[in-house]
Amino acid sequence: MPSSILYRWHRRIGLAVFIAIIAWALSGLSHPIMSRINPRPVAMVPPVSTADIAGLAPLSATLSGNGIAEFEQVQLLNINGETFYRVEQGANTTYINAHSGQRAEINDKAYAQQLARYYLGDDASKIASIELITAFDEEYLYINRFLPVYKVVFDRPDNMRVYVEVSTGRLATLIDDRKAFVGWVFRQLHSWVFIKNPWVRTIAMSAMLLAGMGLSLLGLWMAWRRRSKNSGEKNSDKESCVQRSTSVWHRRLGIGFGVFMFTFCFSGLYHLLNKPIVASPELSAPQTLFRVQNLAIDWADVAQGNAGGYFHRASLVEVDGLPYLRLALEAPALAEKTHKPAVKEHHSTKPMQQGGGLVYINAQTSQRCADCERRHALNLTAHYEGLSGNDLIDSPVEKITRFSSDYGFINKRMPVHAVRFGSNGASGDVSQRTLFVETATGALAARSDPSSKLEGWSFSYLHKWHFFDPFSKTLRDILLIATTLAVTLLCLLGVWVSFKPRP
Repeated sequence: MPSSILYRWHRRIGLAVFIAIIAWALSGLSHPIMSRINPRPVAMVPPVSTADIAGLAPLSATLSGNGIAEFEQVQLLNINGETFYRVEQGANTTYINAHSGQRAEINDKAYAQQLARYYLGDDASKIASIELITAFDEEYLYINRFLPVYKVVFDRPDNMRVYVEVSTGRLATLIDDRKAFVGWVFRQLHSWVFIKNPWVRTIAMSAMLLAGMGLSLLGLWMAWRRRSKNSGEKNSDKESCVQRSTSVWHRRLGIGFGVFMFTFCFSGLYHLLNKPIVASPELSAPQTLFRVQNLAIDWADVAQGNAGGYFHRASLVEVDGLPYLRLALEAPALAEKTHKPAVKEHHSTKPMQQGGGLVYINAQTSQRCADCERRHALNLTAHYEGLSGNDLIDSPVEKITRFSSDYGFINKRMPVHAVRFGSNGASGDVSQRTLFVETATGALAARSDPSSKLEGWSFSYLHKWHFFDPFSKTLRDILLIATTLAVTLLCLLGVWVSFKPRP
């Protein structure tokens, strides 16, 4: 193909897409910067305190004494040195002192306020408002994963908003005015959310990304074909020299960074098309209605069967149709510890440390269940896949305590259980899936199959360069910033050359 035709198409495509590519490059450049200027919590794990199980008031008698005959969930929480039964009945939540059996004055809003101050490390600022969030919105995005959460707004110059999940005591995110603004700009330039129709947005972005891939390939091909041309020509004309110098630098940057421009566009397009254009409704966790008359937990027996029975959190779950107490035990020596844990590394791949051990106690016999954690994970998987428990009985189950390329930090929930299909001879595409379920909440954390694994690899390594993580995240961010700046300069020089006559 003649060079003039290659140049003409390279010029046309470049002029059509350079604004989009520069917008993507500059907004992408802001991402590593945002991760360093965003507000940081003083702690990343819920506050931990312990209590003695043996001293608790009987669960069934306490609930009956407070007029509660059936409920969806009950938890044992340690808050400010006191232990409470947190009972969920539809939209209503009741806190009952687990020692006296009397209703407590604390409620979800008060607990959310305590959690917000704990994570922010701010005991002085006033609380401007507290609001229950039950759906994602333009500020609290789907990437935060947790719902429902409480939004606690602090009366400070930065208008700090702390989002906490009271059912687990977890921090969802911190957002101040600067983070909200930078995030808004990023979504406009990088995700094109200003185009409200998702189909139009996807088509427009796909066209620009395909054009960007074609532009980079054409440029690399032209540079290869012209590598030896005009090597000895000189031009004394001042304007021609400036023009020639611009063309040379455009070509040099294209040779050096054109491949990266291609991989950015390719991985971005792959990521875009791998997501549903219109998001499907989130599958809800299994809903169980527990009846007080079916519960007969003997706290003394539970304590005796679990080495003294110090715990820091518990919840009632259903496994194979029976009620079980999911109990997070803590060693007695740790009961007096009240210090706040250090902030964990962002995107850390280190194992999540779990205090004490996790046990399942039959809520009717008070006996410990040896394999209920695995069975619980299988029950949850069967619920989300519409299968029966027998379909999954031989499926391998693995407890995941660190983020990886298979289950990334973007999924947020940890620890989770990976249930892998196929060992029981299941047919169809289901046999190649992995479901990640969180037994603490019953939530579906993520799905994985061969295609999603490949896309995840592409986005992590070609788009975000996470292959640098084992060496240095700072070096990764520096190289990403330098590369995006080079791509931006490459596009600007290309536009400049395009509006000048060829030599």
